[in-house]
Amino acid sequence: MTYLQQFKLGNLVLPAALLFHWKTIFSSTDDFLVWQFFFYQNTSKLEELAPSTIAEATGKSVAEINQSISNLQEAGLLEFKTIELGGEIEMIFDAMPALEKLDAILTPKDESPSLQKPNTVKTLVEDFERELGRLLSPFEIEDLQKTVEEGVSADLVKAALKEAVFNGKTNWKYIQAILRNWRREGITTVNQVEARQAEREAHYQPQPTANMADFQAALDVFKD
Repeated sequence: MTYLQQFKLGNLVLPAALLFHWKTIFSSTDDFLVWQFFFYQNTSKLEELAPSTIAEATGKSVAEINQSISNLQEAGLLEFKTIELGGEIEMIFDAMPALEKLDAILTPKDESPSLQKPNTVKTLVEDFERELGRLLSPFEIEDLQKTVEEGVSADLVKAALKEAVFNGKTNWKYIQAILRNWRREGITTVNQVEARQAEREAHYQPQPTANMADFQAALDVFKD
């Protein structure tokens, strides 16, 4: 699931990845700071946010705030929109385009659209929420995306989820612990997981105390 999709679903946490890529997206710290005010407006019930309010909060002049707004619009990071609410026209700034830029940066360019990691993560989120019976938090979704970006296959993550559900410990930290243990043991594929489970079952399989011939002989005694 992309950051933009998380935003639309109501997950209103500022993406941590944005802090590490802001220089690529924004031209200055001032522009980044001003953008965050409009992001806050979009993700809260704040109806109006005047440049003078931002200027007062940041210690900047209104002219400097207006310049940052202009910079953000020119860079395609902030869009000006009008909406109708209760018969009245309201004017708002939309901060979502910056999240689209972030998603574009984090999507590997050598992947076709059908194989992009955000789609993989979206499928995993749906699997997790179905198995766990609850919605994942934004932090869990971000950890899940990071796990996939680190090279852990979606199938292996699903296998860890399956084992956690089987053990009755359906929480993300336990699933992470399973993946860490597998990594330490050199397990990177589902086939290796299945082979390990088969080996474990064979090791703990109870051995018969007597062979079939002895058992049949004992039955014959009672027949006599």
